[in-house]
Amino acid sequence: MLPFGFSWGIKKKSVALRFFGVYLWWTFFRNVVDIWTSSEKSNNLLLFNFDLLVRFTLLGLMFYHTFQYPYEKRAVLVMIIGFAMLFGVDFVLSNPNLSDLHNHRLNRYSFVVEGVLMLLLVLRFFLYLVRELPVANLSHYPFFWICCGLLIAHAGTIFLTPFLHYFNVWNNPYNFKTMVKIEHWVEIIRNAAFTIAMFFARRSTN
Repeated sequence: MLPFGFSWGIKKKSVALRFFGVYLWWTFFRNVVDIWTSSEKSNNLLLFNFDLLVRFTLLGLMFYHTFQYPYEKRAVLVMIIGFAMLFGVDFVLSNPNLSDLHNHRLNRYSFVVEGVLMLLLVLRFFLYLVRELPVANLSHYPFFWICCGLLIAHAGTIFLTPFLHYFNVWNNPYNFKTMVKIEHWVEIIRNAAFTIAMFFARRSTN
């Protein structure tokens, strides 16, 4: 329901919040496709690989329109372009046979790099909040809650994907239930933060 609620009064929202809204809609689309492909017992790791590139681009553009200084904006653009190049190389190296979608694998390094870059952007935003205090009440600031959600999500799952990849490569009989539970709990907390952000974003447009 997050993308539907966030779309309320979208024309009155800032450009940065609009990019975040697009990110929410993309996540909704990915989840729908994930449910469908899982029900068909199809390998949907290709979807999650490209989800990584799309979400980093959308969130990067959100930060681009949030940061105030030109050097920060340039740094964000360099991150987006550099990450896209790394993603392409990692995609090919992780999947030597690109036509074999049945045995497609997650990128080995892109998920960790994306997590580190996103954490850097979030921490830079928090530093901006501490130094300049652009709002009177941080708890009513949508971007504060968005970045809290992103911080929890990326700090909580940054090393899960490499483990999943190598356990798959080594055919390790490791039980993944613990990892899956961690990821689900992290997503619940992240979505709770996004819901609070949506509430204050909607209030700001009324």
